[in-house]
Amino acid sequence: MESTYLQARRNASRKCNEDILASTSFIKVGNSSLYRKNDKVYVLSPGIGKGKHEKFWFDIRLANLQKIAKAPEASAWVLLRIVPNWFSFFSLGRIQVHMKNDTQDNRPHSGKVWGFYCEVFERNSTIRIFSKNQESASFTTDLLDRVGAEAALARI
Repeated sequence: MESTYLQARRNASRKCNEDILASTSFIKVGNSSLYRKNDKVYVLSPGIGKGKHEKFWFDIRLANLQKIAKAPEASAWVLLRIVPNWFSFFSLGRIQVHMKNDTQDNRPHSGKVWGFYCEVFERNSTIRIFSKNQESASFTTDLLDRVGAEAALARI
């Protein structure tokens, strides 16, 4: 059973800076980390904090990808909301190249997912994202503050 401490950390990361999406006209799709704007733009936006192994991590659920696929004309993005006040923003396509059948997990409460770890480099304002099941499947992108994340969302 998960400790009360870990449950509190998980809830804090889930809600971390969620308001940035509402302030840029995105609406949450169900009870997931998926948001949409005018059925033309989708943003997967997991709130992430350090897990039980003291690593930042998130997953992308197949169920959310299937919702996006129902709108083939829509663009799709990822906005990582990192505890306490960092963000990373990139196209969904950038991470999909690292989502293979052999890196997929099947979790009891989430279904089919792809798990990722993150290394945050505040000094360089970058973040390295890599598959939990294949560390060589990685890429590095910019680490943004709130102003940078709001600007990125406003451009799409």
